Amino acid sequence: MDDRPKSVFSEASRQKKYITTIGIYYCTFTLGICMSFLNPTMLDFSHKFDSSVDYVSKVFTVNFACYLFGALGGGVLMKVLNRQFFVMIALTLMTVPLFTIPFATTPMIFFVLAGVMGFGSGGYDAAQVAWIIDIWRHEAAPFILTQHFAFSLGTLIPALIQGPYLTEEVDEEGCPTSTEDYTISTTASYGEGGRNNTTDEPFESRLATPFTVAGGLVLVSIVIQIVLYLFAYRTTKLSNNDKEKEVVEKMPETKIIPELPPKGTLKQQLVIIGLVAAVQGFYQGLEVCTGQFIPTFARFSEVCLSEKKAAQIALMLQLGFSGGRLIGIILVLKIAPHFLLAGNFILIVAANTILLVLGGSNVTWLWVGSIAMGAGMSTVFPAVYAYIEKYLFVTDSIAAFVAVSGGLVSCVYPIVVGNSVENSPAILTYVNFLSIAVCLVTFVVLFYITHIKGSKKAAS
Repeated sequence: MDDRPKSVFSEASRQKKYITTIGIYYCTFTLGICMSFLNPTMLDFSHKFDSSVDYVSKVFTVNFACYLFGALGGGVLMKVLNRQFFVMIALTLMTVPLFTIPFATTPMIFFVLAGVMGFGSGGYDAAQVAWIIDIWRHEAAPFILTQHFAFSLGTLIPALIQGPYLTEEVDEEGCPTSTEDYTISTTASYGEGGRNNTTDEPFESRLATPFTVAGGLVLVSIVIQIVLYLFAYRTTKLSNNDKEKEVVEKMPETKIIPELPPKGTLKQQLVIIGLVAAVQGFYQGLEVCTGQFIPTFARFSEVCLSEKKAAQIALMLQLGFSGGRLIGIILVLKIAPHFLLAGNFILIVAANTILLVLGGSNVTWLWVGSIAMGAGMSTVFPAVYAYIEKYLFVTDSIAAFVAVSGGLVSCVYPIVVGNSVENSPAILTYVNFLSIAVCLVTFVVLFYITHIKGSKKAAS
């Protein structure tokens, strides 16, 4: 028996549950677009603002700092606001910057708009994680995997629609191997004021078109949420003790479900939440940092790919990511989540080793390592939630706390990697190994507390 608090979503008909779930999937698809859309554009914006890649890449820190505040704010606001109404606000904050970022005239405006998009992304991310669990409860595992598969599909869009509009760069000859070389080559091509010395015309970015397309895709998600709110859930009521009362569409405080024998103390709950936040936080740092800097890694390593070809490497990473999550939807029905996670970490270690040892000097191995890295990362985040929902009722507040943890790590990594990746591209793989080590150790402790120790208590 499920003793978790009921909600308007958990008590809805299966038809409404499926319709709502599809709507959430599309919104999560657009979240994937927003959270990865800036990744291939650093060289373009460095040309536009006549700045170094190091400086422009600080946008990632700004974006994820605001993501952090958005997730934190979401956890608080969803206690007083209707969840769907909050989601509409978050999606709006994700949409507006996509239409306006290409027209930013200074790095500061660029950073502010990216921060607004990050704030909206953090707010929606905090809402969508607990939402699927709220709807499906003990049936949630395959729906969680499908939800994150939708996110991974969204991460494919930036490289696909931006590719034809990215700046062409010299592929082999004249390849910059350091920040200084890159600055010199940029100055030679565009001059101190960002003007092309050959044509004496200012550099003009062509990214307005793909940004507008992406903005239109996210705009559709707002329409979907409005339709769901107006026609599906606004007037839903439940019966309680033969009296009808309107359901407040928010999640109550955390409760431990019966599968954790005996029922955990508050201290045990807090320990579990902290461990989950550590695993997801450092994993999210790995995922986001790899997605952000794999094009720069490909550009400044010995292989020295052009911006467009580096974007193709990012696309291969995301294809591996999406393919892995698609397979994971099937595997989670056959394999326990902790076994799925073990396979993920083995593949991530192997892929990161390939990138470190061979990927920087050989294009073929760069492709192999990128695809394998994407496949390895694919089901970590949803599998952790699929595992922990057996022991802990994941509320909006818990989801927000985990999202904030991921935002903290994701804020720090771009600073560490961004300051060194042009001179020493291998820094990306070193940081990834740090994340892998923390995730492995933390999950082993989490597994011992919940599964092994819990089983011993149940047996006694």
